[in-house]
Amino acid sequence: MKKSIIAGLLAASVSITGCGSSSSGEGHISEEQSRKTREMLAESKRNAQQVEKLNELYKETPDQILFENNGQNSAVYKELQQRYKDQLAELKKSVEATGAKFVVAIITPEVGVAISDFTRYGHPFIRQACNELGVEYYDLGPALATQKPTVITQMPRDGHWSKAGAIFLADQLEPIIIKYKDHRSTAVYKDSERPETFGDLAPSTEEVLDGGKDMPYKVVANAQGLRMDHDVVFPKKQQHVLFLGGSQFYSPFLDNEFIATSVLAQRHPDIEMMNAGMIAGCTDDFLSLWEEKAKYSEPDVVIMQTNGTDITDLFFTNRNHLARSKKPYEPSPVEEAYFMNRFRR
Repeated sequence: MKKSIIAGLLAASVSITGCGSSSSGEGHISEEQSRKTREMLAESKRNAQQVEKLNELYKETPDQILFENNGQNSAVYKELQQRYKDQLAELKKSVEATGAKFVVAIITPEVGVAISDFTRYGHPFIRQACNELGVEYYDLGPALATQKPTVITQMPRDGHWSKAGAIFLADQLEPIIIKYKDHRSTAVYKDSERPETFGDLAPSTEEVLDGGKDMPYKVVANAQGLRMDHDVVFPKKQQHVLFLGGSQFYSPFLDNEFIATSVLAQRHPDIEMMNAGMIAGCTDDFLSLWEEKAKYSEPDVVIMQTNGTDITDLFFTNRNHLARSKKPYEPSPVEEAYFMNRFRR
Protein backbone atom coordinates (compact mmCIF):
# COMPACT_ATOMS: atom_id res chain seq x y z
CA MET A 1 0.00 0.00 0.00
CA LYS A 2 1.12 3.61 0.23
CA LYS A 3 4.71 4.02 1.36
CA SER A 4 4.45 7.63 2.47
CA ILE A 5 2.66 6.74 5.72
CA ILE A 6 4.94 3.95 6.84
CA ALA A 7 7.58 5.85 8.82
CA GLY A 8 6.71 6.06 12.47
CA LEU A 9 3.43 4.19 12.18
CA LEU A 10 4.48 0.83 13.48
CA ALA A 11 7.38 -0.54 15.47
CA ALA A 12 8.60 -3.86 14.16
CA SER A 13 8.07 -6.79 16.45
CA VAL A 14 9.48 -10.31 16.36
CA SER A 15 7.59 -13.20 17.90
CA ILE A 16 8.97 -16.71 18.12
CA THR A 17 5.94 -18.91 17.71
CA GLY A 18 5.10 -22.42 18.74
CA CYS A 19 4.44 -23.86 22.15
CA GLY A 20 5.84 -27.37 22.31
CA SER A 21 6.63 -29.01 25.63
CA SER A 22 10.16 -29.42 26.91
CA SER A 23 11.66 -32.85 27.47
CA SER A 24 13.64 -31.52 30.45
CA GLY A 25 10.57 -30.37 32.36
CA GLU A 26 8.13 -27.49 32.39
CA GLY A 27 9.77 -24.07 32.25
CA HIS A 28 12.99 -25.39 30.68
CA ILE A 29 14.14 -25.02 27.10
CA SER A 30 15.33 -28.21 25.44
CA GLU A 31 18.61 -28.39 23.57
CA GLU A 32 16.66 -28.87 20.35
CA GLN A 33 14.67 -25.71 20.98
CA SER A 34 17.86 -23.82 21.77
CA ARG A 35 19.49 -25.05 18.59
CA LYS A 36 16.51 -23.98 16.47
CA THR A 37 16.47 -20.57 18.13
CA ARG A 38 20.18 -20.06 17.45
CA GLU A 39 19.72 -21.08 13.82
CA MET A 40 16.76 -18.75 13.41
CA LEU A 41 18.64 -15.81 14.89
CA ALA A 42 21.68 -16.52 12.69
CA GLU A 43 19.47 -16.70 9.59
CA SER A 44 17.74 -13.47 10.58
CA LYS A 45 21.12 -11.74 10.90
CA ARG A 46 22.25 -13.02 7.49
CA ASN A 47 19.00 -11.88 5.91
CA ALA A 48 19.28 -8.42 7.46
CA GLN A 49 22.82 -8.05 6.14
CA GLN A 50 21.80 -9.16 2.64
CA VAL A 51 18.75 -6.85 2.60
CA GLU A 52 20.97 -3.94 3.66
CA LYS A 53 23.39 -4.76 0.87
CA LEU A 54 20.62 -4.96 -1.73
CA ASN A 55 19.14 -1.67 -0.55
CA GLU A 56 22.52 -0.03 -1.06
CA LEU A 57 22.81 -1.41 -4.58
CA TYR A 58 19.18 -0.76 -5.51
CA LYS A 59 17.88 2.29 -3.67
CA GLU A 60 15.10 3.44 -5.97
CA THR A 61 11.55 2.12 -5.65
CA PRO A 62 9.77 2.90 -8.93
CA ASP A 63 5.99 2.86 -9.01
CA GLN A 64 4.02 5.03 -11.44
CA ILE A 65 6.82 4.83 -14.01
CA LEU A 66 5.83 1.19 -14.53
CA PHE A 67 2.59 2.39 -16.10
CA GLU A 68 4.27 3.87 -19.17
CA ASN A 69 2.44 2.89 -22.35
CA ASN A 70 -0.63 2.19 -20.20
CA GLY A 71 1.30 -0.56 -18.44
CA GLN A 72 0.45 -2.97 -21.23
CA ASN A 73 3.78 -2.82 -23.05
CA SER A 74 5.88 -3.04 -19.91
CA ALA A 75 7.57 -6.41 -19.48
CA VAL A 76 8.23 -5.75 -15.81
CA TYR A 77 4.62 -4.74 -15.06
CA LYS A 78 3.40 -7.91 -16.77
CA GLU A 79 5.81 -9.94 -14.65
CA LEU A 80 4.51 -8.29 -11.48
CA GLN A 81 0.94 -9.00 -12.57
CA GLN A 82 1.77 -12.67 -13.04
CA ARG A 83 3.47 -12.75 -9.64
CA TYR A 84 0.35 -11.25 -8.08
CA LYS A 85 -1.90 -13.79 -9.79
CA ASP A 86 0.29 -16.72 -8.73
CA GLN A 87 0.25 -15.59 -5.10
CA LEU A 88 -3.51 -15.03 -5.19
CA ALA A 89 -3.99 -18.55 -6.56
CA GLU A 90 -1.76 -20.03 -3.85
CA LEU A 91 -3.56 -18.17 -1.08
CA LYS A 92 -6.97 -19.22 -2.42
CA LYS A 93 -5.88 -22.85 -2.55
CA SER A 94 -4.44 -22.79 0.98
CA VAL A 95 -7.47 -21.05 2.50
CA GLU A 96 -9.94 -23.35 0.78
CA ALA A 97 -7.96 -26.40 1.92
CA THR A 98 -9.14 -25.54 5.45
CA GLY A 99 -12.76 -25.42 4.33
CA ALA A 100 -12.90 -21.64 4.80
CA LYS A 101 -14.57 -19.31 2.30
CA PHE A 102 -12.10 -17.03 0.50
CA VAL A 103 -13.33 -13.63 -0.67
CA VAL A 104 -11.43 -10.71 -2.20
CA ALA A 105 -12.47 -7.11 -1.56
CA ILE A 106 -10.94 -4.48 -3.85
CA ILE A 107 -10.73 -1.38 -1.68
CA THR A 108 -9.07 1.99 -2.13
CA PRO A 109 -10.31 5.55 -1.70
CA GLU A 110 -8.24 6.54 -4.75
CA VAL A 111 -11.19 6.34 -7.14
CA GLY A 112 -13.56 8.80 -8.79
CA VAL A 113 -12.04 12.29 -8.84
CA ALA A 114 -9.11 10.91 -6.83
CA ILE A 115 -8.36 8.02 -9.21
CA SER A 116 -4.71 6.99 -9.41
CA ASP A 117 -2.76 4.92 -11.92
CA PHE A 118 -2.73 2.11 -9.36
CA THR A 119 -6.50 1.91 -9.69
CA ARG A 120 -6.72 2.71 -13.39
CA TYR A 121 -4.39 -0.11 -14.45
CA GLY A 122 -4.43 -2.42 -11.46
CA HIS A 123 -8.11 -2.98 -10.78
CA PRO A 124 -9.09 -4.34 -14.21
CA PHE A 125 -6.28 -6.89 -13.95
CA ILE A 126 -7.28 -7.91 -10.42
CA ARG A 127 -10.88 -8.43 -11.52
CA GLN A 128 -9.70 -10.49 -14.48
CA ALA A 129 -7.38 -12.58 -12.30
CA CYS A 130 -10.19 -13.29 -9.83
CA ASN A 131 -12.51 -14.35 -12.64
CA GLU A 132 -9.91 -16.67 -14.13
CA LEU A 133 -9.09 -18.21 -10.75
CA GLY A 134 -12.70 -18.58 -9.66
CA VAL A 135 -12.28 -16.17 -6.74
CA GLU A 136 -15.38 -14.37 -5.52
CA TYR A 137 -14.61 -10.67 -5.38
CA TYR A 138 -16.31 -7.40 -4.50
CA ASP A 139 -15.04 -4.23 -6.15
CA LEU A 140 -15.94 -1.41 -3.79
CA GLY A 141 -14.49 1.21 -6.13
CA PRO A 142 -17.79 2.30 -7.70
CA ALA A 143 -19.42 2.78 -4.29
CA LEU A 144 -16.42 4.67 -2.93
CA ALA A 145 -16.37 6.89 -6.03
CA THR A 146 -19.78 8.27 -5.03
CA GLN A 147 -18.40 9.59 -1.75
CA LYS A 148 -16.57 12.85 -1.05
CA PRO A 149 -12.90 12.14 -0.23
CA THR A 150 -12.96 14.87 2.42
CA VAL A 151 -15.78 13.01 4.18
CA ILE A 152 -14.67 9.37 4.06
CA THR A 153 -10.95 10.09 4.52
CA GLN A 154 -8.94 12.49 6.64
CA MET A 155 -7.91 14.61 3.69
CA PRO A 156 -6.21 16.99 3.29
CA ARG A 157 -4.06 15.80 6.22
CA ASP A 158 -4.14 12.12 5.30
CA GLY A 159 -5.84 9.83 2.80
CA HIS A 160 -6.86 7.06 5.19
CA TRP A 161 -10.34 6.48 6.58
CA SER A 162 -12.15 8.97 8.73
CA LYS A 163 -14.71 7.73 11.26
CA ALA A 164 -17.39 8.24 8.62
CA GLY A 165 -15.29 6.39 6.09
CA ALA A 166 -14.82 3.42 8.41
CA ILE A 167 -18.59 3.21 8.89
CA PHE A 168 -19.10 3.41 5.13
CA LEU A 169 -16.52 0.64 4.64
CA ALA A 170 -18.30 -1.52 7.23
CA ASP A 171 -21.56 -0.92 5.34
CA GLN A 172 -19.95 -2.23 2.15
CA LEU A 173 -18.41 -5.29 3.83
CA GLU A 174 -21.50 -6.25 5.80
CA PRO A 175 -23.29 -8.02 2.89
CA ILE A 176 -20.31 -10.40 2.67
CA ILE A 177 -20.54 -11.09 6.39
CA ILE A 178 -24.27 -11.76 6.17
CA LYS A 179 -24.00 -13.91 3.04
CA TYR A 180 -21.57 -16.32 4.68
CA LYS A 181 -22.73 -16.15 8.32
CA ASP A 182 -23.51 -19.88 8.26
CA HIS A 183 -20.29 -20.99 6.58
CA ARG A 184 -17.94 -23.10 8.69
CA SER A 185 -14.42 -24.34 7.99
CA THR A 186 -13.27 -27.88 8.68
CA ALA A 187 -9.80 -27.21 10.10
CA VAL A 188 -9.27 -27.67 13.84
CA TYR A 189 -5.83 -27.32 15.42
CA LYS A 190 -4.46 -28.58 18.70
CA ASP A 191 -3.22 -26.03 21.20
CA SER A 192 0.25 -27.53 20.79
CA GLU A 193 0.10 -26.69 17.05
CA ARG A 194 -1.16 -23.17 17.51
CA PRO A 195 1.42 -20.34 17.44
CA GLU A 196 1.37 -17.64 20.08
CA THR A 197 0.22 -14.97 17.62
CA PHE A 198 -1.99 -14.81 14.53
CA GLY A 199 -1.11 -11.24 13.52
CA ASP A 200 2.05 -9.16 13.43
CA LEU A 201 1.24 -6.51 16.04
CA ALA A 202 3.18 -6.65 19.30
CA PRO A 203 0.91 -8.82 21.49
CA SER A 204 -0.97 -7.46 24.51
CA THR A 205 -0.07 -3.85 23.85
CA GLU A 206 -1.82 -0.51 23.97
CA GLU A 207 0.04 2.42 22.46
CA VAL A 208 -0.59 5.82 20.95
CA LEU A 209 0.94 6.45 17.51
CA ASP A 210 0.79 9.46 15.22
CA GLY A 211 2.60 8.39 12.06
CA GLY A 212 4.73 11.51 12.21
CA LYS A 213 1.69 13.60 11.27
CA ASP A 214 0.64 14.80 14.70
CA MET A 215 -2.54 12.76 14.33
CA PRO A 216 -2.50 10.55 17.44
CA TYR A 217 -4.51 7.36 17.54
CA LYS A 218 -4.64 4.44 19.94
CA VAL A 219 -3.74 0.94 18.81
CA VAL A 220 -4.79 -1.96 21.02
CA ALA A 221 -3.51 -5.44 20.16
CA ASN A 222 -4.72 -8.60 21.84
CA ALA A 223 -2.45 -11.38 23.08
CA GLN A 224 -2.48 -12.88 19.58
CA GLY A 225 -1.16 -9.80 17.78
CA LEU A 226 -4.48 -8.84 16.18
CA ARG A 227 -5.97 -5.34 16.22
CA MET A 228 -8.82 -6.09 18.60
CA ASP A 229 -9.44 -5.51 22.29
CA HIS A 230 -9.97 -9.10 23.42
CA ASP A 231 -8.37 -12.48 22.86
CA VAL A 232 -9.66 -15.19 20.55
CA VAL A 233 -10.52 -18.31 22.58
CA PHE A 234 -10.47 -21.99 21.67
CA PRO A 235 -12.22 -24.24 21.12
CA LYS A 236 -14.17 -21.65 19.20
CA LYS A 237 -17.82 -21.15 19.99
CA GLN A 238 -18.75 -18.70 17.25
CA GLN A 239 -17.94 -18.04 13.63
CA HIS A 240 -14.48 -16.61 12.94
CA VAL A 241 -13.99 -14.04 10.15
CA LEU A 242 -10.38 -13.13 9.35
CA PHE A 243 -9.53 -9.84 7.66
CA LEU A 244 -6.25 -9.96 5.74
CA GLY A 245 -5.22 -6.62 4.29
CA GLY A 246 -3.08 -3.54 4.33
CA SER A 247 -3.76 -0.12 5.75
CA GLN A 248 -7.37 -0.12 4.51
CA PHE A 249 -8.14 -2.78 7.14
CA TYR A 250 -5.51 -1.72 9.67
CA SER A 251 -6.89 1.87 9.53
CA PRO A 252 -4.16 4.16 10.84
CA PHE A 253 -5.21 7.41 12.54
CA LEU A 254 -8.32 5.83 14.04
CA ASP A 255 -8.65 4.39 17.55
CA ASN A 256 -9.57 0.71 17.67
CA GLU A 257 -13.20 1.41 18.48
CA PHE A 258 -13.75 3.37 15.28
CA ILE A 259 -12.20 1.05 12.66
CA ALA A 260 -14.45 -0.86 10.25
CA THR A 261 -13.89 -4.31 11.78
CA SER A 262 -14.84 -2.96 15.22
CA VAL A 263 -18.01 -1.45 13.72
CA LEU A 264 -18.84 -4.86 12.24
CA ALA A 265 -18.12 -6.57 15.57
CA GLN A 266 -20.55 -4.23 17.31
CA ARG A 267 -23.22 -5.04 14.73
CA HIS A 268 -22.57 -8.79 14.85
CA PRO A 269 -21.52 -9.76 18.40
CA ASP A 270 -22.08 -13.43 17.54
CA ILE A 271 -19.17 -13.34 15.07
CA GLU A 272 -15.48 -13.02 15.95
CA MET A 273 -14.07 -10.32 13.67
CA MET A 274 -10.30 -10.87 13.59
CA ASN A 275 -8.29 -7.96 12.16
CA ALA A 276 -4.83 -8.98 10.89
CA GLY A 277 -4.38 -5.78 8.86
CA MET A 278 -0.87 -4.38 8.49
CA ILE A 279 0.74 -1.23 7.20
CA ALA A 280 1.98 -1.55 3.57
CA GLY A 281 0.87 -5.17 3.24
CA CYS A 282 0.39 -6.87 -0.13
CA THR A 283 -0.35 -10.38 -1.41
CA ASP A 284 3.19 -11.56 -0.67
CA ASP A 285 2.73 -10.56 2.99
CA PHE A 286 -0.80 -11.91 3.29
CA LEU A 287 0.31 -15.29 1.94
CA SER A 288 3.26 -15.61 4.33
CA LEU A 289 1.21 -14.42 7.31
CA TRP A 290 -1.52 -16.94 6.50
CA GLU A 291 0.87 -19.86 6.16
CA GLU A 292 2.95 -18.98 9.21
CA LYS A 293 0.22 -18.27 11.72
CA ALA A 294 -3.06 -16.65 10.65
CA LYS A 295 -4.60 -19.93 9.51
CA TYR A 296 -4.30 -21.28 13.06
CA SER A 297 -6.97 -18.80 14.16
CA GLU A 298 -9.39 -21.24 12.47
CA PRO A 299 -11.26 -18.71 10.32
CA ASP A 300 -14.49 -19.76 8.62
CA VAL A 301 -14.37 -16.81 6.22
CA VAL A 302 -11.26 -14.99 5.00
CA ILE A 303 -11.68 -11.55 3.44
CA MET A 304 -8.56 -10.32 1.69
CA GLN A 305 -8.34 -6.61 0.94
CA THR A 306 -6.38 -5.64 -2.14
CA ASN A 307 -5.93 -2.87 -4.69
CA GLY A 308 -3.64 -1.90 -7.55
CA THR A 309 -0.71 -0.96 -5.33
CA ASP A 310 -0.36 -4.62 -4.37
CA ILE A 311 0.93 -5.29 -7.88
CA THR A 312 3.69 -2.68 -7.89
CA ASP A 313 4.56 -3.46 -4.27
CA LEU A 314 5.84 -6.80 -5.58
CA PHE A 315 8.74 -5.05 -7.34
CA PHE A 316 11.90 -6.38 -5.71
CA THR A 317 13.09 -3.04 -4.29
CA ASN A 318 9.71 -2.47 -2.66
CA ARG A 319 9.88 -5.97 -1.18
CA ASN A 320 13.32 -5.34 0.29
CA HIS A 321 12.03 -2.19 1.95
CA LEU A 322 8.62 -3.42 3.06
CA ALA A 323 8.25 -7.22 3.19
CA ARG A 324 7.14 -8.59 6.54
CA SER A 325 9.38 -11.63 5.98
CA LYS A 326 12.51 -9.43 6.18
CA LYS A 327 14.08 -11.82 3.67
CA PRO A 328 16.22 -10.59 0.76
CA TYR A 329 14.60 -10.32 -2.66
CA GLU A 330 16.98 -10.53 -5.60
CA PRO A 331 15.85 -8.93 -8.87
CA SER A 332 14.61 -11.16 -11.64
CA PRO A 333 16.33 -10.71 -15.04
CA VAL A 334 13.37 -8.59 -16.20
CA GLU A 335 13.46 -6.43 -13.07
CA GLU A 336 17.23 -6.05 -13.29
CA ALA A 337 17.06 -4.94 -16.94
CA TYR A 338 14.29 -2.46 -16.18
CA PHE A 339 16.06 -1.07 -13.15
CA MET A 340 19.40 -0.61 -14.88
CA ASN A 341 17.79 1.03 -17.91
CA ARG A 342 15.65 3.35 -15.80
CA PHE A 343 18.08 4.38 -13.06
CA ARG A 344 21.60 3.58 -14.20
CA ARG A 345 21.72 5.03 -17.71
